[in-house]
This record gives sequence, structure tokens and C-alpha cells, in this order.
Amino acid sequence: MHPQEDSDSGYLSYMLRMWCRRDHKGEPVWCASLEEPGSRHTESFGDINAMFAFLQRRLAGEMRGPTAPAEQSDDH
Repeated sequence: MHPQEDSDSGYLSYMLRMWCRRDHKGEPVWCASLEEPGSRHTESFGDINAMFAFLQRRLAGEMRGPTAPAEQSDDH
């Protein structure tokens, strides 16, 4: 996903949609999608934890711009 961004301000913009569904056990699960307003590209998530992980990765990537030092990731 390539969100709308202003490289000088570190700006990201998404439209958030959320809905509730039932899992295989009948338990409620919140799902979500994030849409980039300019391109209308959409990422969908089966639960909100997946959405939060995506946003954390995006924000970490933005923080690694030319003026911010890269931090080590535990993902490797």
C-alpha cells in the first residue's frame, strides 16, 4: 500500500472501515479495512490486531526517513 503522504511532514492518510463477524466458534471478531483516499487502494484485515501490526510497520517505516536513525527490529 502506498498511502497518501507528504514527505516533509510525515503525513499518512487512510479511511478506516470496521465490521463485526463471527468466527468458527461463534465468537465476535472485529475486522477492518484501510483505504488510501487518493488511489482507493484497500488493505483488508481479518482482525484488528492485524490492522494494528500493519500500521505499526508503516509508522516504523516512516520514522526511518533520511533524518531519523533506523531502529533494530525484532522481526528478523
